[in-house]
Amino acid sequence: MVGKDVLCSGEVFTEYTVMAEQQTGRLTKIPIDVRITQAEENLQAGREACKDERMARRIRQLNHHVLHLLGGLIEFKKQILQEVTCCRLFTANYPLLIEHIIREAELYQKMIASLEDGTCKSVEQMAETERFWNQIMMEHALFIRGLLDPTEGELIETADSFAGDYQRLLEEARQKDCRAMNGLTRKTLETTKKYRDFKAAGTKGITGCEIRSIILPLLADHVLREANHYLRLLKQKGE
Repeated sequence: MVGKDVLCSGEVFTEYTVMAEQQTGRLTKIPIDVRITQAEENLQAGREACKDERMARRIRQLNHHVLHLLGGLIEFKKQILQEVTCCRLFTANYPLLIEHIIREAELYQKMIASLEDGTCKSVEQMAETERFWNQIMMEHALFIRGLLDPTEGELIETADSFAGDYQRLLEEARQKDCRAMNGLTRKTLETTKKYRDFKAAGTKGITGCEIRSIILPLLADHVLREANHYLRLLKQKGE
């Protein structure tokens, strides 16, 4: 069942998602089925229910299928990275961005495997999750900085500032014992709230054709949803 906190977090969809999908489809000529997002908008939080063996079996089958697909997707991304770094393939994507999406896919793979194994997160794993997402947030800022038009000086400076904030959080985390991370988590939460607001303003500006950049509308919405996801994780950790 989907929790209310997930549906209300803005990580599944935002007010911009459908518009961003439509605009990106029109710009790239790649068909994007907005009905999926529209169906997600109609999802309702599940109630605490008794164990349904049939549902559990279907979920296990789905997870096994996803793990199989993920293995192939991760290998494909690694092949692309290899070709790019060996100068045998050109792409408008930074090599770091390809590494970035490989790490995200590998995290997803680990999450599904953990669900299937029924393992709970340890304190060390929770600290590692925070470090992972701080790295992701820092890289988002670097990508945004590099994809904005050079005339967008103020936005470039703000993105660069957020990259520095997350770099410092990563350095501080490396110096701390994972059991003494609560203070750092609070600092990360405050930084991520501001960063989420920056991304939301950016997504509004890009979908409204008010910001000069080479950022696709759906990419802007994507990084906003990931910031919302991370905020939910940080709030849960602080509870």
